[in-house]
Amino acid sequence: MKKLMGIFVIMTILVLAACGSTSEQNESESSQESTEKPSLNIGYVSILANAPGIVADKQGLFNEKLNATTYGFNSGPELYQALAAGELDVAYAGVPALVNWASRGLDVEVIAKVSEGQLGVVVSEQSDIKSVDQLKGEVIAGVKRGSGVDIITRGLILPKAGLSDTDVTIQEFKQPNIEAAVETGQASAGVLNEPFLTYALLRGKKQIVEEKDPALVVLTTKDALENKTEAVQAFIDVHKSTTESLNEANTEINQTLVDVFNIESIGDTVAEDIIKKAKENLTFSWEFNDDDFVYYQQLADAAYELGYIEKEVDTKSLFNLDFVEGVKE
Repeated sequence: MKKLMGIFVIMTILVLAACGSTSEQNESESSQESTEKPSLNIGYVSILANAPGIVADKQGLFNEKLNATTYGFNSGPELYQALAAGELDVAYAGVPALVNWASRGLDVEVIAKVSEGQLGVVVSEQSDIKSVDQLKGEVIAGVKRGSGVDIITRGLILPKAGLSDTDVTIQEFKQPNIEAAVETGQASAGVLNEPFLTYALLRGKKQIVEEKDPALVVLTTKDALENKTEAVQAFIDVHKSTTESLNEANTEINQTLVDVFNIESIGDTVAEDIIKKAKENLTFSWEFNDDDFVYYQQLADAAYELGYIEKEVDTKSLFNLDFVEGVKE
């Protein structure tokens, strides 16, 4: 009898121990699930106007709230190809190329603003060209056809000077190589955005006209909005704080951008001062204002007139303002 009682006690202890172990394991798994970060694939074009995305990536800010995978692209068309292939959930991109791809059925919505600023047309220090209308019959160093800068060049800069894109030859270059094309005489002029515009001016190039930049925004796929809502909201939180930091004097952010763009001193101007000077041509903001939508529609109309899209697009139909609390007056 005592032997049977002993066996019963031992079995009871083993069962309780097993239950306790299972309970602890379940609690551990539950805790792990509750602290697991949502995943998100984020892309951006590597230009200074997309600094909020670049800084958040390089300083690890996205991964404080997300399990983020980030991708840098050389041009808008390359980024949009990745979006269309389902490789990205969220992207920092320009409105002109957005209009182009949305007209072809790309299922995305704009959820926040990134920046606004200037791009410029430059010529060599020795050039006699002083205005865009003098570029008739000349070669202009531009970027990939269909990108924001390309649409602004063909649809705004040239028409304002009484020219069309058939009056000039636009050759495609990567932004970092445009200044060299102008310097070596491969092109009579080049269209540059930041920080490449500031580099060129500090090295003696002359700016003959300026125009608004390609209107950078944040967009996301409809699939991410529906199935990764928590991740998209976490992304927006990071985007807002990083954008606000960029408008402040921040040595750490400036150094990050110096490193990303491999900036070196030019003459007596040190690298950090170069990036600060380039940032002066940009305003970073996550909020939209009414003037933004006027410009976005102007870009969409230019894309239509150039034949890049087959039908007119109402740009406001591409926006979802739920994440940025409407429009700032």
